[in-house]
Amino acid sequence: MKHYLYVGLLSSWSLAASGQTPADAPSVCKLPVHFGLRLGLNHSNTNFNQGEPKPTVPVETTWRTGFVVGALVQVDFTQKLSLQQEYLLVQQGGKVNSSNTQYRLRYLSLPLLLKYRVVPRLALVAGPQFDLLLDARQETAGQTTGITHDTEERGLGATAGLEVQLWRGLSLSARYLQGLNHVGIGQRSVVQEFKWQSAQVAAEVRF
Repeated sequence: MKHYLYVGLLSSWSLAASGQTPADAPSVCKLPVHFGLRLGLNHSNTNFNQGEPKPTVPVETTWRTGFVVGALVQVDFTQKLSLQQEYLLVQQGGKVNSSNTQYRLRYLSLPLLLKYRVVPRLALVAGPQFDLLLDARQETAGQTTGITHDTEERGLGATAGLEVQLWRGLSLSARYLQGLNHVGIGQRSVVQEFKWQSAQVAAEVRF
């Protein structure tokens, strides 16, 4: 189902107040708007080698798999170009091999993406992603510790990928995210910094 976003110079009440008829009214542009849901997997890594200062000895890490779920709003400017805002709950994580320490962090993620449809069923997406930390946990030797208040709360990244339309409102997307800011852990003690890396595959349904 298509929804429309109406953009005009005057609203209907102002037209009535001025005594203008519809024929006298300025032209109104209507943009198709789609609402949808997103559900998928997020494969991520805490890359401490991109932190500041860089470690003297490279830190070996292992990627961890989490989930992504949320909603989206897509505004179509033309048949090929759209703007998509997403509101996602994302589970990020990673593991430091030398200390056998795992990190599990949950974010409210807000990607703002430009979408360009190359062919009717294939589109390219790219844009910034803003993250707000909701919960952070560290697990070492089987013991889990909450580190939410000891971890950088805000994140900024750049994401890009592909979207393939499978059937009507159903599509499948694949993206890569590179963190741009340094995420500090242990801000009240000894700070260790890393940058996020993640690959995301998700199904999207639009209404």
